[in-house]
Amino acid sequence: MPSIHDRIREELLNKERALWTALTSADPAPAVFKLSNPEANFMFPQMEILTLQDEDTFKKALRPPFHRFDGYQFEEVRTIIVDLMAGVVTYKIRAVRGNKEYTATGSTTWSQGSDGEWTIASHSETLL
Repeated sequence: MPSIHDRIREELLNKERALWTALTSADPAPAVFKLSNPEANFMFPQMEILTLQDEDTFKKALRPPFHRFDGYQFEEVRTIIVDLMAGVVTYKIRAVRGNKEYTATGSTTWSQGSDGEWTIASHSETLL
């Protein structure tokens, strides 16, 4: 049986994949909103810091074609367990749309609520 830390690492990586599946979808805002803690911060390249305080502003910032890619892959993934209810996933992301490639580093801090659900506390991307 895998250790608790191994299970947390697997769950956080699955959540990170769900985040990027949402970010690269035709309309990311509803899914990203659902994955997020109400206090979450998002730092995307060349954008102001986004929060969920104003749902309309958040949805407008992520409106299509935000991060619309044909596919993506993680490289150099590292999952850091802060404690049993918090962790950070760091990685390099490569995404493509047609002939254009997006390469960045990414980091998401996840926290687990009393209901056992992991939600985003903070997400950031830095273009390479």
